[in-house]
Amino acid sequence: MADLDKDEEALASRRKLYMTRDFDPGHSSMPLDMRLALAAEYAAYQLGQINRKLERLIEAAEQIGLSGSKSPDGPKKSR
Repeated sequence: MADLDKDEEALASRRKLYMTRDFDPGHSSMPLDMRLALAAEYAAYQLGQINRKLERLIEAAEQIGLSGSKSPDGPKKSR
């Protein structure tokens, strides 16, 4: 059972390492459906990363907006 957990952890680690690198479509000898599946999985992972970063950016912007609205002069008006 412990070996299975270690194998799963190793696989997850290799997949994360692969996903964080620039996409490489693989060898042209690789079947097209396999290359397409890898490309789709890579794209999904990258979109998830972008989504997480956007969520953090939105949270930071909201915090800045909240702290700006708490100032004694009220929110700043832009022209």
